[in-house]
Amino acid sequence: MASVIRQQFGAHPAFLNAQTLRRSLFETLAPLAANEAVTGARVVPTKWINEGIADSFWTVERVSFTNGFRDGQAMGYRTWKGKTDETLKVIPHGKELSWRLYSDPAAYTKLKQKLF
Repeated sequence: MASVIRQQFGAHPAFLNAQTLRRSLFETLAPLAANEAVTGARVVPTKWINEGIADSFWTVERVSFTNGFRDGQAMGYRTWKGKTDETLKVIPHGKELSWRLYSDPAAYTKLKQKLF
């Protein structure tokens, strides 16, 4: 598989670097805004991923963008280690931390079982 990618895209394809870019919460959610899919999106700071904190993410309920989708304010429900808060809160550090869309590890396991 790696040799096929190397043949098609070269030794260091640019799309592999896309995941390592630092993106604010608002830059992460911006592509979803065009399809009005921001509500219900799950996001996680990469800091939580790097620290190995499992089953923790924010479910976005509302977001308002400013400064060309680079800034704003987002509100959502925090799920911390599997327990979801019942109160809607402002998502902190949206601009300061690096964020990613959350993918449920159980979904990967199910997909892996279907493929192999």
